[in-house]
Amino acid sequence: MIVILYTTRYRRGGPSFEAAARTMARELAAAHPSLEVRCQRVESKAEVRAIFAELRRADRRITQLRFVLHAGMYGPMFGTTEWPEQFSPHEWRTLEIPFAEDGEAFFHACRSARWFAPFFARTFGVRSHGYHWYTAFSTDPERFVWPPPWRDPSAPLYVFGCPGNKSHGRMASLRKYTGRMPAEVMRSFEPDDIHGRASYDGVATDYDQVFDDIGVRHDEVRWLERRLDALGGRPRVLDLGCGNGALLQRLAPRIGDALGVDASAGMIEHARERCARLPRLRFERVEGPTIPADDGSFDVAISMLSFRYLDWDPLMVELRRVLRPQGRLYVIDMVDKPVETKHVPRMLLDKARTTAHALRSPGYRHRLATMVRTPQWQDMLRYNPMRALHEYEWYLGSRFPRGQLQTLNYGRRARVIAYDSGPFEHAEIVEMQYP
Repeated sequence: MIVILYTTRYRRGGPSFEAAARTMARELAAAHPSLEVRCQRVESKAEVRAIFAELRRADRRITQLRFVLHAGMYGPMFGTTEWPEQFSPHEWRTLEIPFAEDGEAFFHACRSARWFAPFFARTFGVRSHGYHWYTAFSTDPERFVWPPPWRDPSAPLYVFGCPGNKSHGRMASLRKYTGRMPAEVMRSFEPDDIHGRASYDGVATDYDQVFDDIGVRHDEVRWLERRLDALGGRPRVLDLGCGNGALLQRLAPRIGDALGVDASAGMIEHARERCARLPRLRFERVEGPTIPADDGSFDVAISMLSFRYLDWDPLMVELRRVLRPQGRLYVIDMVDKPVETKHVPRMLLDKARTTAHALRSPGYRHRLATMVRTPQWQDMLRYNPMRALHEYEWYLGSRFPRGQLQTLNYGRRARVIAYDSGPFEHAEIVEMQYP
């Protein structure tokens, strides 16, 4: 059978997603008369799980699974922007989807080819398809033709990837709205074994040398130090994605006992060697969103340039367990957000200031340039892309009503943000649906 799932509530365009999904259902039914086509609206992760569970009980197999909706970098989005829901990588891996032997998956959603479709193909062993660019609605399946508001609601409507203002600037937008922009052909991905290429293990030694002095991340480190000083005393710290341990080593005079966790065995080995003479600092390798610590063990959890790799909802449940009620989460990360004209002066100032700080560490810029050119680093980035700024704003804003987000550094295509969750006792955390 063919299963088409679509959403209507997340962001704008809900009625158009429904129209595009129903157009798709009609055309697929005509093209595959021997297959049942099921087209259904879903607005939550729970509804998606229920559909797959129902099909498994009935021993029905999916030949084509199609999602027609908005997506973040890490896959389909459900709910609303006020309360976004997204299956974490951990949840996808534990989800049972009854694919047929020749089953395929199609994600008719923005940027779904950049990370999620390859991940889905590897996870479920099925050929998967997605779009690299942002999607658009069109009355023509081959090229973009603007659907006017007065169009007949029952007329065919299509959704496909298409270069435009967000991805290629105003000239691309002009081509698009004058009918000269063809639809993007879906990109296809076969199941493959990545052999650890998504891990930092292959770059651990180079990374340890590049960030021997974490002070080269001046803006980020100073923001953390000011927050820790404001707490007073010596807070107990959990470092999520601790890398080579250089951050905890730098913070050691300000903090009490600390635990650094990371998925990379190579990074943990370097962290233990680096901090061998600091017995209050402990480092453990972890798999999945489980923290090896007792309840109420920490005053602060830090995620510096690692939040994009983490399973957000499952992690929040664990953080609620291991943080004391007044504990806080500090997130610093680099996010995808092109600079706006009004921020260009600040961007130039940040660039000059960052360069000046880097020059104070002899050899840093050369070591960094050498590392980022290696195939191992390029592979790691391919499997761990940056997420968009709005994903952080919507997710963190919905879970932490007292949180505060600020920009530390503006770049041409990305920026560095910092987030203080406020006391965790005010967090709105949902229980995991999966163990």
